[in-house]
Amino acid sequence: MDKKELLLTALEQCGSFPIFAGFDGAVDRIYEVVASRTARKTVRMGTIDEFAAAIAAASGRSTNVERVLLEERCGGNAVLCAMALATLGQRITLVANVGEPLHAAFAKLNTDGAEIYATGNPNSTDALEFFDGKIMLTDSKPLALTTYDSICQAIGAESLGPLLARQRAVAFTNWTMTPNGTEIFERICNGDLRSLPPSAPILFDIADPARRADLEILQFLDVLAKFCETHRTYLSLNVKELERIAAIGDCTDGSDWREKMEKLHSRWPLEWVLHRLDGAACYGSCGWCSADGFFTAKPHSTTGGGDHFNGGFVFGLLGGLSIEHALLMGNAVSGAFVRSGRSPDRNSLKAFIVKEMP
Repeated sequence: MDKKELLLTALEQCGSFPIFAGFDGAVDRIYEVVASRTARKTVRMGTIDEFAAAIAAASGRSTNVERVLLEERCGGNAVLCAMALATLGQRITLVANVGEPLHAAFAKLNTDGAEIYATGNPNSTDALEFFDGKIMLTDSKPLALTTYDSICQAIGAESLGPLLARQRAVAFTNWTMTPNGTEIFERICNGDLRSLPPSAPILFDIADPARRADLEILQFLDVLAKFCETHRTYLSLNVKELERIAAIGDCTDGSDWREKMEKLHSRWPLEWVLHRLDGAACYGSCGWCSADGFFTAKPHSTTGGGDHFNGGFVFGLLGGLSIEHALLMGNAVSGAFVRSGRSPDRNSLKAFIVKEMP
């Protein structure tokens, strides 16, 4: 059976599983930045370099940057990963700062049947999108109030154990903007993790750690290594995030991605997952594997592409795919989302795979 057939078979046969996601939610406003305008035509800035040059030229002076609102929608790494999985028919338990009462931006999760526990008001993010990436301007003060105790208060229990006991997979996201994240995960690891079925994969997404100190990142990785003692634990990173971790882990001696990830795995025995614009790779207990991506030079939206990769990857694992083919499933879900701006359901994902894969 070739790769296309494997993905299509998994789409047909994968069941509907309970999956936990936490702990961040946001309201995202997606913008294009205007390069020039006439009475009849607006031209957007295509690249981050173009935007950076415009900003740099204003040094010592001032400038006006026009942005055009494309849409306002639900966001947050946990929410978007949950959205990807819910749209593919999975049964989601979401614990995140999504507002009490639930902010209107998250209404689709309600219609998809997610079990939602609100820990507070959502973050807000203004995303400036370019063809080669995005700049996220985020107010994360609400997430700073999230603690292990506030999570337990939201679910009405003394611990997360009973909730985790009925899950088939877990996605923990956005440690970077969760100031109490390391403590939260330490308490989960030391107390609640024994309740999670041993076969359940755990996916972590660190989010861009540029604002966090090296020592904090190292402490967080040491906590994640403890999860590996009982569960298959994946750390999903983009290129910038992996470069930062490789730098503080002394893995920057000119080696390629595979060698970097192998060295990181030897220190922290996680399943190291790298997702790029043109593909994805993993180095872990089963060695190295990679999968081609579905790159487009003219994306509809890049904000949420990595979160949809994570959702598709978890979906692939639950569908019985090998890690290599689960990476490919993640790439397909992300590729379909980036082109349309919508989380694909199984039918639209099937059509995308049939069209885009040889």
